[in-house]
Amino acid sequence: MHEDRIENVLHDRAAAVEPRRVAERRARMTRLAPALVVASLAALLACGGGSGDDDDFGPAPPPETNARYRAIAGISMGGYGALNVGTKRRDIFGTVASLGGPVDLAQLLSDTPTAGLEVKPQTEIPTQVGDDFTFDHLPPYPGRDQQIALLRDLFIAFGNPFLHHPDPARAFLAADSEPARIARDDQYDTFVAPADPRGFLDGGDANEDGVRQVGEEPVLPVDVLLLAGGTLGAIAGVEPTAIVGGRALADLDGDGIYDVGDGIVVNASEPGSAAGFEDVGLDGVAGTGDFGEGNGVFDDDPDVASWRAEDPTARLAATPPGEIERQRIYMDVGTGDEFGFAQHYANLVAVLQAKGLPVQVQEGYAGDCTDIPKPEAQFYLLRYPGGHVGIPESDGVLDDLLNGDVCGAAGIWERLTSFIGYIERSFPDGNYGVGEIDIGIDFFDFDFDFGDLDVRGEMVERDIPAPSLQLRPEDPVPTQRVMVYLPPEFARSRSSFPIVYFLGGYGQTPQDFRRARDLLDLLIVTRQIQNLYIAFLPGAGGQKGSFYVNHRVPEESIPDVIGPTSGRYEDVIVDDLIPVIETEIARGRIKS
Repeated sequence: MHEDRIENVLHDRAAAVEPRRVAERRARMTRLAPALVVASLAALLACGGGSGDDDDFGPAPPPETNARYRAIAGISMGGYGALNVGTKRRDIFGTVASLGGPVDLAQLLSDTPTAGLEVKPQTEIPTQVGDDFTFDHLPPYPGRDQQIALLRDLFIAFGNPFLHHPDPARAFLAADSEPARIARDDQYDTFVAPADPRGFLDGGDANEDGVRQVGEEPVLPVDVLLLAGGTLGAIAGVEPTAIVGGRALADLDGDGIYDVGDGIVVNASEPGSAAGFEDVGLDGVAGTGDFGEGNGVFDDDPDVASWRAEDPTARLAATPPGEIERQRIYMDVGTGDEFGFAQHYANLVAVLQAKGLPVQVQEGYAGDCTDIPKPEAQFYLLRYPGGHVGIPESDGVLDDLLNGDVCGAAGIWERLTSFIGYIERSFPDGNYGVGEIDIGIDFFDFDFDFGDLDVRGEMVERDIPAPSLQLRPEDPVPTQRVMVYLPPEFARSRSSFPIVYFLGGYGQTPQDFRRARDLLDLLIVTRQIQNLYIAFLPGAGGQKGSFYVNHRVPEESIPDVIGPTSGRYEDVIVDDLIPVIETEIARGRIKS
């Protein structure tokens, strides 16, 4: 029914003409018929019949000259990517929108060892945000399998901050880490590293409740985590109930759920802190020759630095207020976000406020697609009721995008509508309406019929060469598939329009957003927003998701990788995709 509603609105807006206007036009046409025939035919020839397929386009303006009319936005993983890329490139992006992503990597580094990698005896099953989760009792969302997949791609993107790899060319497998060679640390003393280079098996969470139950068969190699084999007894004081996927596990209360197992090695830094530490290396044991031992300084795992370098909240904290004010920044997050990202955005807001930059915080949605909010605030946070959205295998985002009512209560559409309203306010002097559509001529004795004119925009799908991702010069150049929305007026004028680049979530594709055309057409035809482009960019990379950064870990060393490629997923956006989208697909018509 939602498609019918949109089609009706579009038809009514295109066809409705007041009787007085019709009479005036007919009288005018009677006097000017010959000239209008010539002018109309000339216009059709010049415009290619309104198709927008003419070839006389020129290059787009250099991105540095029109940042005000270019935005970058994204959801979930893409929310992180948009804020990270956008705050690096204030010279080309005037607006940044981050919808529910891990925008504070320092917070993520702090949370992961205790909420995702900790191993301890525990029989109460945590289920709610803020509960005491462990590696054996992970949250139901996004599920055990997705949590493991996310860890692997995070470590590909930024490096493994919990295991030191002495050989940069072999920086993925836990089996190649220094702790695996030493097989000892201050938490577990000595342990047995897995014989299989791919480590132990986990996943296979059939009922997607976050825990490992008796009878569930593990299917995923956990090759980025180092198992401390033989440590279950020291951790829980019990014998194993079973060996599952090469890891000893124990069901402490006989309920069919494994509650604890062999430990996971976490060596993020030397024992202590910069204010006072033991100079014994990352493993915390004197005499092993581990990284940092005896060098007189407090050492973090070297990959911690790469996390910090790609942390947009830390970057903003180090940026003068005047520089930050060159951009508008939109944020949203669910108050019940299962990853704890609500704290990330609270930290980000605190950074902005500490610099004297006011942030408008909106609790819950305001307005809808018939009256979208257009906040004036330069820095804006929407806290919506609900959890994380943006991982198709774990939530209903894909079904809502493909089948939901764009004007209904589906959270993803409400969030996109709110974001679009903010974007509308970001671009001054907009072009409204659908352009010249009533070119049919009725001169009493003339009967020109150009048929029903389609006043909708167009969603263009294109594979774009991506030389930035080429691994070796002799290899074929990879391509990246994009979806670009061209607004209704694009085919009916020579006007230029602002552009938004949208980065999808973990496991999403640009094709998932093809029905965004329905929402954008409706908002443009009803003149709630101006004509603008939105380009949906791909996020695949690593083993599943690229995080839109230049990867720390060489892809040649990674099993099951997409590609392999050079891993330069940030460069491909700026150097490969934007130039082709703006010059060839938008035909150089980017507002400046």
